[in-house]
Amino acid sequence: MTPLLSLAIVLYSINSVLLAALAYVYGRTALSTRAKYPLGLFVFSTLLLLHSGGTAAAYLFLSPYFLEEAVPSMFIMAVFELVGVGFLLRITL
Repeated sequence: MTPLLSLAIVLYSINSVLLAALAYVYGRTALSTRAKYPLGLFVFSTLLLLHSGGTAAAYLFLSPYFLEEAVPSMFIMAVFELVGVGFLLRITL
């Protein structure tokens, strides 16, 4: 496993933690207000949480099957997603 792929796994794991925090905030808001919009945000953040966790697990367990040329793109996508989720968490809290 390359160091860049290991870093991508770490970034997707951090991303999962941030998405879990977003899901908690949105879920709490949806329960207290009974509004549909935070409920939709809760579902959205939960699905993204599953995607991030699945991606980290796939990178970890299927790393021998990835081509070396694909690893930089995988890392860049992890960075973009982390920046986006971090910004969303920042404006939500």
